[in-house]
Amino acid sequence: MMIRTLLASAALAALAMPAFAGAEAEALIASTATQISDPAKGQQAFSQSIDVPMVARFTLGKYANRISDDERHRFTTAFDNFLASSFQKHNDDFANSKVEVIGSVDRSATDSIVETLVTPADGDEMTVRWRVVERSGEWKVVDVEVLGLWLAIEQRAQIAAIMDKPRATIDDAIDALNS
Repeated sequence: MMIRTLLASAALAALAMPAFAGAEAEALIASTATQISDPAKGQQAFSQSIDVPMVARFTLGKYANRISDDERHRFTTAFDNFLASSFQKHNDDFANSKVEVIGSVDRSATDSIVETLVTPADGDEMTVRWRVVERSGEWKVVDVEVLGLWLAIEQRAQIAAIMDKPRATIDDAIDALNS
């Protein structure tokens, strides 16, 4: 009797769970990845797909609440420029590539990891994972993993290493992004 009650409770709980976001997250990445692989649209599509303020705040880590609004704005602008510059440097890796969504893992109803297979026109295929979150009804990319490294997590570690130094300021972190 207890097992039946437990199974019935589990079944009811499963029915009450929210629908997860896999399809919506995958659709965003499929569309974005296709545009990124187009040399004429790549930069704009990349910039529009990323929630730069959210990623910049994450990158600042514990320092996000220790700086002024003006300093946070200057850091976010520098971070946005850093992302654009990084994309330009690696644009050839994605230009004219075939990008195929393999699947996704939903972390919650508003947070998914979408896995893609990128096949460059003249290179070896690679797996690229995109962390996508929904905020205010809009899905945006908040991290990208290439070759085992998550961009935002890696940048967070680098910014922390700079800011943890004695007498370091946000300008030191901004200078590192600009160099």
